[in-house]
Amino acid sequence: MLPETARRKVHETEQRLGHWDAYVRSIYITILVIMAYLLGYEFDLMAPLHGGAAVVGALWAAVTVLAVYKDDRVTTRSSFFSTMGSALFGAAVALAYLLWIPPHMWDLALVIVPAMLISQLLGFADRGRQVVSTLLIIVIFSHLNNSTPWVNAAMRTAEVLIGAVVGLLGGYFGEHLPGLDEKPEKSAEAEHHKQ
Repeated sequence: MLPETARRKVHETEQRLGHWDAYVRSIYITILVIMAYLLGYEFDLMAPLHGGAAVVGALWAAVTVLAVYKDDRVTTRSSFFSTMGSALFGAAVALAYLLWIPPHMWDLALVIVPAMLISQLLGFADRGRQVVSTLLIIVIFSHLNNSTPWVNAAMRTAEVLIGAVVGLLGGYFGEHLPGLDEKPEKSAEAEHHKQ
């Protein structure tokens, strides 16, 4: 009933989920996301100006874990520095926009293009999107509350730092958890050799 490629994909998915490391990895990443969320939430509650935005700020920290965490230390460390560089550059662009350019959608669009180009020149690769995400979230927060752009930029950057550190530590400690260091292909190959 299903085409051959669809049946093959279903079979491959069943094989991947048949290994316990897929479940360990899912639970581990969920724990990291929740940790970043809770830390981001507590951090935002410390700043009375952002109490109402604590949930959104906590979610920003939680999303950052997903951007930073990778399956090995080297890639996680590289992702950490790229994420932090992108966040800092995005915050700088947001500050320039909020302090010197009249807030208008077309002006924001004109800021996004050079931000993407400069982020590529700086070697952020696909992190240009993260630069724009940081820029947009800071602009959104600046329109939602009465805090200065400096406070909004500092808070958003701190939330990214919280999520990035959780993702970085997760990448380092995750290498030593059983199941996380095995790739499904290697596990299947090892089982095949046992037989």
